[in-house]
Amino acid sequence: MGGFALGFLIGAGLLASYGIHCINKYSGYSPSEGSYLILDQPENLSYVSNLFIENNLASEIHNNSFLTKIIIKFGELLGYKLKFGEYSIPKNVSLWNAIKILSVKRPVIHKVCIPEGFSVHRVLERLNNDKFLRGEITKIPEEGSLMPDTYCFKYPTTRQQIIDQAQKAMSDFIEKEWENKSEDCFLKTPQEVLTLASIIERESSIELDVIAGMYLNRLKIDMKLQADPTTIYAMVKGQKFPRSLTYKDLKFDHPYNTYVYKGLPPGPISNPGKKSILAVLHPKKSDWLFLYYDGSFMDKPVFSKTYQEHRRNIARIRKINISRIK
Repeated sequence: MGGFALGFLIGAGLLASYGIHCINKYSGYSPSEGSYLILDQPENLSYVSNLFIENNLASEIHNNSFLTKIIIKFGELLGYKLKFGEYSIPKNVSLWNAIKILSVKRPVIHKVCIPEGFSVHRVLERLNNDKFLRGEITKIPEEGSLMPDTYCFKYPTTRQQIIDQAQKAMSDFIEKEWENKSEDCFLKTPQEVLTLASIIERESSIELDVIAGMYLNRLKIDMKLQADPTTIYAMVKGQKFPRSLTYKDLKFDHPYNTYVYKGLPPGPISNPGKKSILAVLHPKKSDWLFLYYDGSFMDKPVFSKTYQEHRRNIARIRKINISRIK
């Protein structure tokens, strides 16, 4: 009798005694528990056997490599052929049930979030730190080209695929919404819309259409935007700013600093979300030219039409004498 045939009989006998409790129905599993496996060589018996043993999934046969291989082969004969993919195995599962799980394609779904207002630098940092994504990023995206969203993926999705998906989502959205833009939005290109939307995204989370209208009013009369987020971007290029802005910072000479240069900066300073983009495409018409924040929990924007009114608002909110406001 050949070695494999003898081994098969041993395995069959083992399964007969070991097995009724192992052949119970598998009813589901939680990705947050048990073992996490990537099965990328399902045809390699030694590889699979070692994978089971390394994850303590063959403990009931004392992690015996030979017996583990026999049971895997026996499973194949019963129709439980292991499949390529990523799997989560529950705690305390039997070897037999582990084989059954890996023979049914149940992809584990992961999620990665690109928040509104994240710069490309911070997005790449997040993708590179995600242990479930694969591969290197081969094409660095332009600032403002990624649609903030939660992206679901399964093994073996690459980081570049997430970037490509986010870029397509942004391109499709801006192309569609550009056709329906309001007459009050006089910007000439979708890229200009993304640039202003990226500033608004970093400015506030409320009254976005009012803020958009205010900035458009400034552009209309060739007035500097004087948006703090552009100064921060000019200084750190999308990385986290470690402190509060100072009056000296506002004089930082850089094309992106709208305290120094008129008009829109050369490009977006973040990846704006849909609400900010729509706010620019459909701004709220007003006479506002100035903006300050009230310092409340919501940091509500306070608007004014003249610089004198703006100074009074600052003095009131900061509780200081108006003479101290430059």
